[in-house]
Amino acid sequence: MIALGALAIYAPMATGEWSLALLGIPLLALSVAEARATFASPRRGEVSAYLPSLLAMLAGIVIFHSPKLVLSGLLILLAASLAIDGASKIVTAVRSRPPARVALLINGVIDVAVVLLMWLLRDVFGTAQAVGIAIGIYVAAAGWRMLVSPDLTAAEAAGAASESTHPDTKLGLPPSDLLAQSVAMGRWRDIRGTDIELLLTLVAVFFAIHLGRMQTAESWLGIVSPFVATAGDVLMSIAVAALLVLPLRLLWRRLTRPVERLAWSLRVAAADRSAPMNPAVAWLNGHWLDWRLRFSVGLREARTSLPAALLVLLRLGMPVTAFFVAINPIWGFTWYFNTESWASGIYQKLTELRVDRWRAAMVDAVARAYGGDPDDLFRIRPAGVEGSGDFSFLVIGDPGEGDPSQYSLISRYLELGRRDDVKFLVVASDVVYPAGAMSDYEFNFYLPLKGVTKPVYGIPGNHDWFDALEGFNANFLEPRAARAAMAARVEADLHLTSTDSKRIDKLIEQAARLRRLYGVEVGTQRAPFFELQTDHFALLAIDTGILRSVDERQWAWLERALTRSRGKFIMAIVGHPRFAGGRDVSLGDKEFSALYRLLRGAGVAVAMAGDTHDFEYYGERVEDGGAERVLHHFVNGGGGAYLSIGTALDFPASPSVADSAFYPSTAALRAKLEAETPLWKKPIWYWIKWLDAWPFAIESLSGVFDFNYAPFFQSFMEVRVERSRNRVVFALHGIDGPLRWRDLDMRGAVVPEGVTPDGPVEFVVPSQGK
Repeated sequence: MIALGALAIYAPMATGEWSLALLGIPLLALSVAEARATFASPRRGEVSAYLPSLLAMLAGIVIFHSPKLVLSGLLILLAASLAIDGASKIVTAVRSRPPARVALLINGVIDVAVVLLMWLLRDVFGTAQAVGIAIGIYVAAAGWRMLVSPDLTAAEAAGAASESTHPDTKLGLPPSDLLAQSVAMGRWRDIRGTDIELLLTLVAVFFAIHLGRMQTAESWLGIVSPFVATAGDVLMSIAVAALLVLPLRLLWRRLTRPVERLAWSLRVAAADRSAPMNPAVAWLNGHWLDWRLRFSVGLREARTSLPAALLVLLRLGMPVTAFFVAINPIWGFTWYFNTESWASGIYQKLTELRVDRWRAAMVDAVARAYGGDPDDLFRIRPAGVEGSGDFSFLVIGDPGEGDPSQYSLISRYLELGRRDDVKFLVVASDVVYPAGAMSDYEFNFYLPLKGVTKPVYGIPGNHDWFDALEGFNANFLEPRAARAAMAARVEADLHLTSTDSKRIDKLIEQAARLRRLYGVEVGTQRAPFFELQTDHFALLAIDTGILRSVDERQWAWLERALTRSRGKFIMAIVGHPRFAGGRDVSLGDKEFSALYRLLRGAGVAVAMAGDTHDFEYYGERVEDGGAERVLHHFVNGGGGAYLSIGTALDFPASPSVADSAFYPSTAALRAKLEAETPLWKKPIWYWIKWLDAWPFAIESLSGVFDFNYAPFFQSFMEVRVERSRNRVVFALHGIDGPLRWRDLDMRGAVVPEGVTPDGPVEFVVPSQGK
């Protein structure tokens, strides 16, 4: 703990804000250490004794899960947790006996002082360093207390338990020689070795399964992933056991105690030969009682030993986890019950605060590598868009899971891509799941796009950034730009990465090989953002990283690009939408709100984004030079990833924008879930239907209902720039062709006048008078 405290103090000074999330790790480690110390102390039976462990865990989770929120407002929550912990230690010290009083009292005073110190230092060093210093002192002080406090174990305080009585005292069985013999045979120390061997075997099997399923590479991302997934299996086992299996076992034991009491009386009578028992019945009765006895002995040991408690939980939870590991590829679990995908959550926390710094370094490096006019550096120039003729392009959002839901759209966009007027394709947001790794590009990107002969461009989503954008850069950027960008990221991380010049060259060579083998025309842009400029139409693609942020370099480029686009029809493709699920998700996010405010003020006519896995439309009415116009917002994230069900099942009665629509419709999605939800998932479906998934959001359960078979509700958009008619048409396509207005759920005035419900979904936006 003292060593972790020292590292926590040093980390923000060495690496800045990005290490803030890592400061949650010492707090989580301290939570475990505090729980263990309490568990092995005479106060193990007092609920209040676990308060330091609980508060350390809450503070660690807050920092690890939402470090940016700590910087922008949740600092007070962290300070409150530390202050409450310090005050509780002072109160406990006053009530304690002298041997433990002094260290606990000093520790409590230090904790309270740490809060004051944090508030004083944040104006001097900044919030990140102030938090690092405070957490470092807090953790180190706790380690010092544990080091000098007297070690009074729970076993010493409790005394030895009698082995002539049943460990489940509520059975009310009198002491007997038979009980003594049975308890001795079921002693935890005698069966613990067998359980440990079995559990270690299961862990080894889990690791082998993950190693086979997950394509590892020579990067830390690939090497660590199977270990992270296996650790997730262990954590899932503990959680499932503690929250589900153990409570059910205890309830069952309580309900069947009368039966167990009777069974013991029969066993004792048979042993005394006062009431002989049929041999088969005696065998069944004895094995059932021994099974119950071993469980009770394990519980008794668990009350005085944290390792024994963890072993009990693992023994109960590991078989359930084995079930999930085995059936995951069969029954359609994707994220929430798949620990192989949990690794992406770890990568997000390690990268989310670094994205802006990485991107800015990449932009500077690419600018140095190319030189010349910076306003021309990030333009794309697909053939056939110049002049005054009409042209079209496709936008596919969030496609890259590489499963049937992604492949269900292939025939449709291949058919459209063969038309002469379609000039290019844009993949917008989350190109490759789960972590944007190079090893996933062949099956999640190149194979689905095989046969597309037009240029392909892209902007990354949050998942693409999890590997520091290496996979995206290698495949979408020109080789010179990719090499400069990846080298700049390595330099920004002080070379503390498994990526070096040899690996960069290998990634670029792999991407070139895949482009050649699959015939996909990709790798012609120079950044994770770009612009297309014609005489009357401008397309601006904006990367918002993981936390919906734009660094200062991209912001400067965007301002200049908007200036160059003045007087044209401006369409923006953004990494994250402003409206999703009927709500304005920019509220409370100053940087993200500023981005859409910039777009609105510059006269952008259409803002399209992915990230949310469905189709949604919002017609926002805005003031522009004293006149009112409509800024059209499209959520275009139905390109293949698991379907977001929260929009259709939880759309608010009063959405943020009155004129709105979404696909799939509520009725269609409900019909699919009613018809296709298997029996063992029905309880989750009923939980959503009857309780709206309370206390969680319906959207949080989307992964459970990822059914990769028809009917599919995936979609993408065709954008037709009809300069001959002074308009731009946004046509929505599903797996079987153009979607119809009757397929959508709509609010307000969305359907154009004179269009029937059977007409194709086409949003027509005039080029003039916007």
